[in-house]
Parts: sequence; structure tokens; C-alpha cells
Amino acid sequence: MQPPELDGLRAGTVTLRRHPAPQLTFTPMRRQTPMARIPYAEKGQEAEGATPVYEQLEQAMGLVPNVVKLLGHSGPATQGIGTLLDIYFGQLSITDRVREIAYLTVARLNGCDYCQGHHVPAARQAGLLDMQIEDLGEDGFDSGEFSEPERAVIRFAYETTRDVKASDEAMEELKAHFSNQAIAEITFVVASGNFIQRVGKNLGVELEG
Repeated sequence: MQPPELDGLRAGTVTLRRHPAPQLTFTPMRRQTPMARIPYAEKGQEAEGATPVYEQLEQAMGLVPNVVKLLGHSGPATQGIGTLLDIYFGQLSITDRVREIAYLTVARLNGCDYCQGHHVPAARQAGLLDMQIEDLGEDGFDSGEFSEPERAVIRFAYETTRDVKASDEAMEELKAHFSNQAIAEITFVVASGNFIQRVGKNLGVELEG
């Protein structure tokens, strides 16, 4: 039986829902040097409005991720990232493999160790090999380790992260392989990755453990 995921995260209202998609597997690592630039809002210290998100995440994932605790000082900000995580892990129509290719391309370009620490296991679970994960970046544009649609995702995610707006060529490659719905969702994943990683890197998020 799959663990419940997030649904309808609003202040004071949480609805559990189950999805067939595999649950993200976390691989906590020990912190060596404190890096957080503001304190984590630990459970019981979170702002009003953040508690339902904390409870739902703990039930669904077994913990409240540190990046959420950094936003836990603000109820609205916590609700926002909670909704984003619900959509990311439970509501998108694109495959887990495409989702993780897009997200990890962003994380590697941004140098986000925290995100890679969580999403490399998710990528492996989605069928990516370590050698493919290593190619998520410019090396993946022409890599024979990926299909043409996957190479298009890598290029789009890379250019969007580096330049904000991907080139017309990158967009045309996406359109050649994906529906409008899938393109919208890939763009959501890339933008979400950049959002979470900028929160984490600016506030000094550390891997749990």
C-alpha cells in the first residue's frame, strides 16, 4: 500500500489522498558544519497556518523536509511550498522519469547538493542509471544514453535555468515530442526546481540527518 500524499493543503484543512506513483525515497546524510542562515522552524515552532502542511508531510514522507522548515516561519509560504510538492509528486501526468530528468538537470546546474541528495534516489527509482544522471546538463544534449524526447527535456531545463528563457530551438524540440499539457508540466517542474533551489541555497538548507 502506498503512503498517503499531499492534497488540498490549506490552513486548517488537510485531505489525504493516495496515488499509485512511487513515494520519494529520502537518503538522509549527516550534517557536518551548520549552514542554515536562519533557524529552522521545527515542529511546534512553525507559524500559524503551517501546521497542517507539517502534519501532512510528516505522514506522507516520514519527516518535514528542511527546506520546508526554513519557510515554516511563514504560514502562507509554507502552504505555498506544500501545494507545490503535492502537485509535483501526485498530480502531474508526465512520467516520473521525465520529471526527474528535468528537476535534476536544474539541480546540477544550480549546484544544489540538497536537491540532488533527495532526487538522485528518486531518479534511480524512476529508472535512470548513474551514468545518465552524470550526463544531466550540456553533456546530455547529444548523449546517446537518452532518447530524443529526453534530450529535448534536458536542453530545455538547462537553458531555462541558465538563461531564464529557453531558445526557440529548445522549445521546438520539446514541441516535436510532447503535448501542450506535457510541455506545461515540464515547465512547471523546471520553474519549481529553480524556486526550491533558490530558497534552499539562499537560506542555507542542509540535508536531513
